[in-house]
Amino acid sequence: MRKNSVVVGVLLLAVAVLAVGCAKPPQQEIDAAKAALAAAEQAEAPKYAPEAWDKAQQAMNAVNAEVEAQAAKFALFRSYTKTKQLVADATTAANEAKQAGIAGKEKAKNEAQAAINAVKAAVETAKTAMADLEKCRRKPKDLKKDLELMKGNLDGYTAQVTEIEGAFGREDYFGAKAQAESLKGQVDAMVNDLQAAKTKIKC
Repeated sequence: MRKNSVVVGVLLLAVAVLAVGCAKPPQQEIDAAKAALAAAEQAEAPKYAPEAWDKAQQAMNAVNAEVEAQAAKFALFRSYTKTKQLVADATTAANEAKQAGIAGKEKAKNEAQAAINAVKAAVETAKTAMADLEKCRRKPKDLKKDLELMKGNLDGYTAQVTEIEGAFGREDYFGAKAQAESLKGQVDAMVNDLQAAKTKIKC
């Protein structure tokens, strides 16, 4: 009876060893994690959520490193328990990166639109200030030349607004915002000059 128990124990141990030895990477889960990472990239996470994207990439790198580490072991000693947990973490990180990318893009879009609206308003303010100055009866000779120059500059600013809107339409939200903010600074400076000129000639 005792001999039979020993035999059974040996057989169970052999089955356990073989089971461990036959362990294979959780390929289906790994493929799903890779798909989630690809979806995050498609959602432009690298551009609009770089931190979340880096975290997802690092998580996937950890999966690959663990799979390679297990593959380097003798077949009987391979275990993919840790791999499965790392895969789950990588999938979660990839999904979070995707959502962060979507949110980040929407935020960038809204900020770019706000910057464009601001520069448009500034251009309109400049046009009004220029029209008011032109109505003044007293116009020194130098002022007339300055006004002609400013008119040309203002036309150029208006054209730049159109170009910025084109960048926005191409979804270059970061570029559109930066250009709009830079242009607004130039337009604001013009408005200040126009108002200062009006004060100087006591219009």
